[in-house]
Parts: sequence; C-alpha cells; structure tokens
Amino acid sequence: MIIRPPNQSDWETFSALACRENWRVPHTELQLFKGPWAQYVRVLDDHKFCALLTSVVYEKSAWIGNLIVPHNLRGKGYGSHLFKAVFAELVEQEMTSIWLTASDQGRSIYEKEGFVEVDCIERWVLSPRDAIGSPLEGENLFEELFYADRLAWSENRAPLLSVLCNGGKVFTVEGAIALLQTGPDVQIVGPWYAHQASLYAHQALLKRMIAATDPEIPVVVDLLSSSPLPALCTSAGFQRTGRTALMAYGDIGPIDLKSMVSLASLGSVG
Repeated sequence: MIIRPPNQSDWETFSALACRENWRVPHTELQLFKGPWAQYVRVLDDHKFCALLTSVVYEKSAWIGNLIVPHNLRGKGYGSHLFKAVFAELVEQEMTSIWLTASDQGRSIYEKEGFVEVDCIERWVLSPRDAIGSPLEGENLFEELFYADRLAWSENRAPLLSVLCNGGKVFTVEGAIALLQTGPDVQIVGPWYAHQASLYAHQALLKRMIAATDPEIPVVVDLLSSSPLPALCTSAGFQRTGRTALMAYGDIGPIDLKSMVSLASLGSVG
C-alpha cells in the first residue's frame, strides 16, 4: 500500500462515491482541494483506489474531513490506515488541536486515537422555494467577521475566510455576525458567531440572511447543538437532515466554543 496525492481519476471516483453517500461537498471546497490545498489531500492506493482523506492546517489547529472508502472495500482497515497516517503527520507538525466531525460509523476509529466529543453538529437545510422580492445585499464587514473568527479560534484563519467571502455576504445584528456563502450548488450560512447576542438578534440575523439567498439553491447551516438556534431554524422553514459528533484532540482551552453558532464549512474544514 502507498499513500499518494490524488489525480483526476481519484477525484472522479470521490465525486461518484460522495454522490452515492448523499454528501454535500460544496463546489468552492472542491476547488480549494484541487488547487491551493492540493497538498492536504491523500489517497490510499493498494493497486487501486482504496480511500481518500482531506486535512487542513491553520496556524495552530487542523481539521480532518472527507474520509471515504468504496463500499466493497469497507471493513478491511483502509480508512483507519489512511486516517492514522494523516493524523500522525498533524501531530508531528505540533498542531495544538485537531478537529473533525464523526458519524456513528467512524466514531470508534477516532476515539481510539484520543479524540473526544466536545459538541454535536446538526445539519439544517432550507429547500428551494418561491422568491419573495429582491434579495438583500450584505454589508462590507469582512474585517469584522475575520476578527470574530480569530477571537473564537485564537488564530488567524484568513486563508480560509478570504476564499469563502469571495462573492459572499456578511450580516450582523446586535453582536451576532455571520457569513452567507454563495455557490452554484449550495448556499452555506457560516461561520456564525455571537458574543452575548440575544435570541432576538439571532432571529433577526437569520431572517435577513434568508432574504438574501437565491431561492432556487438550497441553504445549509451546520449548527452546534449547544447554540440557541435549532428552534429558530425550524420556525424559519429549515429541516434537520443529520447529526454528527464534533470531536477534538489536544488542547482546546483557548478556543471559545460558546461564541460559535455554526461552522464555516460542512464539517470538513472548520
């Protein structure tokens, strides 16, 4: 077995497998991993494609995501082997904390390596709907969003946010701030932060973001279960479609989980 970078055929295989699993992998994220973040993708090859895994390194933290193994090769240890190799690389790079979201199926692999559950992630989806008026414009508050993100994660994640903000819209209401990411296949609400914001502020912010979306494209938000938003999502027409464990390895003391409402990605890059 060898671990190598992906080629075009690997990405075609990944896309087919992800579609079969009903994964939502945004176009923007795929372009990052095929381009500037290509060094963060690993493929396990045992004379054939056996597994693919992505990881992203920031200043002090890292995220592992998109671990996929073909159905006919599951249960043979391929996914575990690739995960352990990438995880060892991140530990060697002295990342203060390493993060991932885990399904029930994969959770045991991560627990054996010392990952612990710190919260849960609930996926909420607003399906395409009829347009009501013209979409609202966001505000030019990208620096404020970067600052809120840095306060929450205790590091600068500008390389990620700069890409996500390209074409995105930032909204803020009384201490709550969030990014609406636009894309050809999915719109994502996140990251979303709130420093002592009221439930009313969250409600007003969500209403403004919905009014700014393209009604023909689904809207997805990955909420931390500990946030006050699930009930508001229900009232706004979102439906919960899944739940995963938010797991971490290492020192998460400097990270302010209480200020987080939703992630910047769909679980794979934080």
